[in-house]
Amino acid sequence: MAMMHPRVAHNYLKDGYYPTDDKTLEGISHLLFVPPGHYRAIDPCCGEGHALRFLRDKCQQPIHCYGVELDKDRAITAQTQLDNVLNVNTFDCIVSSNSMSFLFLNPPYGDVVTDHLGKVEKGMNRLEVQFTRRCLGMLKREGVMALVIPFTSLQPAFCQYLARSLGDITVYAAATDRFKQVVIMGVRRDMSGEHHRLERERHQRLLVTIGRGENIAPPLPEQPMTSYRLPVIPNTPFRFEVIQPDKVLLNQVFTAHQGLWHRFDSLFMQASHYTMPRPLRKLSPWHLSLALAAGQISGHVVSNDGQRQLLVKDGTKKVQRMTTSVDESGLTTTKIDQFVPTIRAIDITPGDNFGNIVVIQ
Repeated sequence: MAMMHPRVAHNYLKDGYYPTDDKTLEGISHLLFVPPGHYRAIDPCCGEGHALRFLRDKCQQPIHCYGVELDKDRAITAQTQLDNVLNVNTFDCIVSSNSMSFLFLNPPYGDVVTDHLGKVEKGMNRLEVQFTRRCLGMLKREGVMALVIPFTSLQPAFCQYLARSLGDITVYAAATDRFKQVVIMGVRRDMSGEHHRLERERHQRLLVTIGRGENIAPPLPEQPMTSYRLPVIPNTPFRFEVIQPDKVLLNQVFTAHQGLWHRFDSLFMQASHYTMPRPLRKLSPWHLSLALAAGQISGHVVSNDGQRQLLVKDGTKKVQRMTTSVDESGLTTTKIDQFVPTIRAIDITPGDNFGNIVVIQ
């Protein structure tokens, strides 16, 4: 787990929000090829949702767009631009692996505080690096990523990670040089095998030289090149949810869906339409165990004379009994599984015993 330094978090939330400019976004759109099909795209730092909305409009295809945004006001705005937005830290949500066709990532930059002990490789303990590692798995294999970061973030360890995790890497200079940003385009692909060694080394060398300033990235194309084809995604359910929702989010969900109360009768009143018949004879221990396991001896129980009341919770557990015998072959130990019914109850009879726990086994 990675956490933002408080100073960096403050800048990110307030003054440090810098959306990607339209000219850079237009250059990225020239690289994408989106034939008819079902697609999903995600921006884990979506701000007001402009970037994905811009790219979807340029591609002229009905791409389902998802966003994650930490700032509440920006998240509200993004909900009007994208299909679904989570107002949460990217590290506090779950997005199914291999569920996205396209990942657009313009993460915040800065040092992180990590709870992992041990030595961290130089250049990997950065917020933009942690965001990339956290979000890349959301992409389907052969899915396309557009990563917008300062070229100085391309430290050797990070370059090695990108070259091992992405194929068909190309690097372009962003349209504005305010933050010395570059746009790294790539396809999610396992490049760790020996048969990818030459391509992997070439990509790593390209990234390292750009990070050192020895190589200048070319500008983004001004005309469509359709270099990267988005993979079609099956139209099946996937996880896009908050791990630890706050009170405001829970209230919104229960208000929208009325909780479980609209299904109260079907979920909780089934037993009211069923009358349990009396047994023909006294229950044996085996019958009692079955009744316990079936949940038929639970709830409010009153004795025949009405003098005692118990709140009962039943259950059955399996235990192993060991028996030892001696025969011609020597000492033999046998383990036998047994089901032991157990009744736990709270005495709710008014008086001195009120609240006592009763265990019958």
